[in-house]
Amino acid sequence: MNVELEKICVKGIENTFAISSVKKEFKKAVDEPWKDIPPWERYQKKLIQDLAVLEQEKERAIDLPQFEKLTGVDRLYSIRHPESKKNVRIIYIIEEGAVILLTAFLEKNTGDYQRAIKTALQRIKWLDS
Repeated sequence: MNVELEKICVKGIENTFAISSVKKEFKKAVDEPWKDIPPWERYQKKLIQDLAVLEQEKERAIDLPQFEKLTGVDRLYSIRHPESKKNVRIIYIIEEGAVILLTAFLEKNTGDYQRAIKTALQRIKWLDS
């Protein structure tokens, strides 16, 4: 598996990382280019805002509507905006104070979620090895 862990380099985000394929998955899900400098387009701008909150709140972020702890799987959380035009989801974990984005996808049905969870769990195995 050709995977790397990359730091998200955005002002105000200090301790968030992503599996290298997350940017490509996010771009595919929202049909917007991933940019490393502003101005950001709609969905990336929202994600950056969410990541800033997540860095501040860590596990407590699940008290906010856009974050959830996934049931039935250890360690996995999700960023969600089901009321938005595209129901893009980001699955992440929090390890030693760092937020690690594992996968991004467009949720159209429960099968999409199950595939994404499977991908996230495989990526955790890679991180743990």
